[in-house]
Amino acid sequence: MAAQQDFTTTLQLNSAGDMDKAEDWIRANIRGRWAVEFLGMEEKLDPGLNRRSQVLHVSFRFGLKEDLERFKRDFAGLKTLGAPAAAKRPVGKAALAAKPKSKGFFAWLRS
Repeated sequence: MAAQQDFTTTLQLNSAGDMDKAEDWIRANIRGRWAVEFLGMEEKLDPGLNRRSQVLHVSFRFGLKEDLERFKRDFAGLKTLGAPAAAKRPVGKAALAAKPKSKGFFAWLRS
């Protein structure tokens, strides 16, 4: 019998609602076993807005490596080791067109 492994990633989430969204995504998309562990909270100060916010630190464990890679890629938007980075980058004029235009300082404040 092969030993089972845990494949783990840790994310910082902005709210309990974000944690609920992650759990809903996992229930809909993960094939193997999984677990979520709440690691703690941290209060961060946003220097631009001079506002404090709570950040949740959460650990996600998966029984299958494929599930971890899918979660990191499709939900968390993290690059995985197996994904070729050069194949996804546009080249030449396409690279200039793909780059999002800056919204400016006031648009940044509203977001």
